[in-house]
Amino acid sequence: MSYTVLGLLKSLPKTNCGECGERTCLAFATRVIKEGEDIHQCPYLPEGTEPMVAAIARQQQAGIGRRRESLAISLECLQAKIARLDLAGLAAGLGADYGEERGKPFLAFPYLGRRLQVFKDEVRYPPEAADNPWDAILLYNYIASQGHQAPTGEWITFQSLPNSVSKAKTLARLEKQLADYFSGRAEVLGQRAVLLGGRPVRAVEDADVQLIFWPLPRVPVLLLFWNAEAEEDFPAQAHFLFDAGVSAYLDLESLLFLVERLMDGLMAQNT
Repeated sequence: MSYTVLGLLKSLPKTNCGECGERTCLAFATRVIKEGEDIHQCPYLPEGTEPMVAAIARQQQAGIGRRRESLAISLECLQAKIARLDLAGLAAGLGADYGEERGKPFLAFPYLGRRLQVFKDEVRYPPEAADNPWDAILLYNYIASQGHQAPTGEWITFQSLPNSVSKAKTLARLEKQLADYFSGRAEVLGQRAVLLGGRPVRAVEDADVQLIFWPLPRVPVLLLFWNAEAEEDFPAQAHFLFDAGVSAYLDLESLLFLVERLMDGLMAQNT
């Protein structure tokens, strides 16, 4: 049996309690079926739903193959696009260094604190770094943008970017996850940020922690974090801001993936 969003919704409490991180049970069901969210994020699954949970897990596992196929197709298309580009001419605009290895051109630039070599058919990581196949899509998109403008220095929200309405909830979910993880641990967030090359700034008046990251040479990211205030019933909050010129380098999907990878680094250590 293959479960649909509405099929799963029938087995959920439908109380819209929000404890799963989504505002409604329908939104949660959608994430489970469409995006592979862990169904156990719902703390109120009714008794007797174990067979359904197991069936959905198998359904999600089967989806991994489709995602891998999608990855391969996307990479092939991007590499075909990159193959026609003059990497030497693009290097300066992208904040990269141009090089060649046995006649094969590549661009070298930092990505999330690691210096990578991006060839037209390969992404090469330093020995100590673990690769992520989805990184390649982001990096090739960055190169394919052929961007050449310096960051503007103006910070904007994700929602202010064109056509971002449908994806804004994804960023909000990520921000809540980060805020919950570091709630009461602002100092730890600052320590982890330094290890990823983040540095403190004062961009706004009231945020308790303000950090700027440069995950890509032309794509600065500003993270604002507010500690929880129990007396005022104010939960911890986190918000990401982006340079006003970010659209010249990354599409919305790539930008969200970049935020996810940045969060992976911040939340990787049990500190």
